[in-house]
Amino acid sequence: MRTAILFPALIWIASAAACRPSSAPEAREVAPELRLQGVGFRIWRGTDLRASGEAAAVALRRDSTEIWAHDLVVSLPRPEGRPVKVSAPEGEGTLQTRTFSARGGVTVERGGDVTRTERARYEPGPGGGTVRGDDPVVVEGRGYRLEGAGFTLDPATGDMDIGGPARLLAGLREAR
Repeated sequence: MRTAILFPALIWIASAAACRPSSAPEAREVAPELRLQGVGFRIWRGTDLRASGEAAAVALRRDSTEIWAHDLVVSLPRPEGRPVKVSAPEGEGTLQTRTFSARGGVTVERGGDVTRTERARYEPGPGGGTVRGDDPVVVEGRGYRLEGAGFTLDPATGDMDIGGPARLLAGLREAR
């Protein structure tokens, strides 16, 4: 189907170019930045969906592949169970290196657990990469609150390790 649409489009473009005057083409400047509002996205590795999400606004530098996003929500599917949801007011990264960082209050939701920290970053690597945060982190769940010195999240499994020193308060009524 894609080929059936692509082939006629290429023929049309070629014929339109052939109908133009034979004057020398003028050099056109391409705007280095592209700005989009209300962006939905999906990230695939081969046939596997690795992430999907939305951003209220996105800016992309075409010359460097740097990207900025505002009001970002990303869903990381898991083979078993509910997806992990990551949200942040601001994010930036580079498409070419596949690195991304978020800041302004990052929230990670996994099942009934909610993790909050000031900033986090995605680092590519074997098996799909990791999400890391070096700032203080608070994890709240049903009847507990865990505070730590940072975290590492495996996007593929949703498993999270909390850095130490860590402090666990269990049996809390006010905790989620």
